[in-house]
Amino acid sequence: MRVLKSIEVYANHEVSAKNINTLLPDQLIQYNREKRRNGEDWMEIFLENNKKAYIKKDTSAFSVCDKVILDDDSALGFGYSQKTEPQLSIDKLFFPQGYLTSSDHEIGTVEMKTVENFEEKKMISIHLEYLEEVVDVKRIFFVKEEEFYIINRFSPFIEVDNLKGKKGLLLDKTNSSSAYDKFIQNVAIIIAIVTVLAIFLGFLANGWIVISKLMVIAGFVVAIVAIFILQAILMAFKEIFEQIRKRF
Repeated sequence: MRVLKSIEVYANHEVSAKNINTLLPDQLIQYNREKRRNGEDWMEIFLENNKKAYIKKDTSAFSVCDKVILDDDSALGFGYSQKTEPQLSIDKLFFPQGYLTSSDHEIGTVEMKTVENFEEKKMISIHLEYLEEVVDVKRIFFVKEEEFYIINRFSPFIEVDNLKGKKGLLLDKTNSSSAYDKFIQNVAIIIAIVTVLAIFLGFLANGWIVISKLMVIAGFVVAIVAIFILQAILMAFKEIFEQIRKRF
């Protein structure tokens, strides 16, 4: 989760529990689950060294981030820090290439690019420029299947953080999938394959199946149907699991 305003942290999910910390705006905190105790809703979070703590559930105080896996071949973006005050919004710091023409300042440029398919040359890129005396820029680069969190969306950018030092902006055209949904999908496929094989071998062992080319084709059709059915069942299990995980 991303902290939006200061949040008091408690040692336990009780109003009378000891206050052990304060979360500050823009912090990223991992949370485990939701709990309800004595009429209060709580979020169980992890502090340093995976120490558990609790905050009151106030959706105006934080936003839940999406953990995703990059589907594109690569994504190039940048992180930045402003050197001057007051702090400005991104549209006051970065401009389309060619916009800045002042000869009195050093102008830097940065490329943003998402490569959907390198071999087919499917890609989108833009170049931005900025005043080097105002902004420090650090490029970030992700490759296919790399995981990160989307912590904010504001077209044409998404703000991302992998909690391992890669933090900044990517193009909002970057293609990604939910890490949790991909896990569920992989589990569904594995379970479906195992189930269909077990049924097939059971029928074969009992002499209910005569192996032939026609039966092989029929077996593939049954396997495909079974995969779709089991995926639907697992998605239902996912919703049930989420409700149990909240423990309301």
